Amino acid sequence: MHLSAVFSDDFALALATNVIGAKNLLAALEENHLDARVLLAGSAAEYGIVHPEENPISVAQVLRPVSIYGVTKSWQTQWGVHSAHKGQDVVVARIFNLVGIGMSERLFVGRVYKQLKQLDAGSCDRIETGPLAAVRDYISLSGAGEQLMAIIKAGKSGSIYNVASGKPVSMRELLQGMLKERGLGMDIVVEGALPHGRSGFDVPVIYADVEHTIALMGAK
Repeated sequence: MHLSAVFSDDFALALATNVIGAKNLLAALEENHLDARVLLAGSAAEYGIVHPEENPISVAQVLRPVSIYGVTKSWQTQWGVHSAHKGQDVVVARIFNLVGIGMSERLFVGRVYKQLKQLDAGSCDRIETGPLAAVRDYISLSGAGEQLMAIIKAGKSGSIYNVASGKPVSMRELLQGMLKERGLGMDIVVEGALPHGRSGFDVPVIYADVEHTIALMGAK
């Protein structure tokens, strides 16, 4: 299971890690005649610009990545499919938004968890966010793990699978749920006008078609 990646705006670093790293891994297996299944962890960032009517997004969706991370992840996917067509056993899992402790602070969930920890410690008295109107597809870490294992066990080599809940939820609704678990309300939230740590196009709505992934869950 190849999970190594960088979420970086440094093109050289992203290319070396997200693309060349996967290429080197697959090359090493081929050169040493090792018959191993490889799961490459892709990303919803590969889809990039998505129009609301295109949802739920299937893996056949045209890719229009808008970040260096998304571009390099899409190249990793293409190399994985290329390698599968050459005879290697490769599957690709496009992972959507994860919810759980330990997420990167560059991500919305990670930033919220950090501020909740500060709130518990008494070092802040509010939660600051960017706009909360965007609709995303969030899945728990455990739920994503179950789907990844199903893809490893039953996925077809050379195929791409979405790892997601398949359910659209606004970032506001997600935050409300996170606060409610701690007995808190939205009155402590300060919603900013600009996204945190991002520039350029912001996809208004994206959620996944997980039909093929769910079908694998019942495979023997």
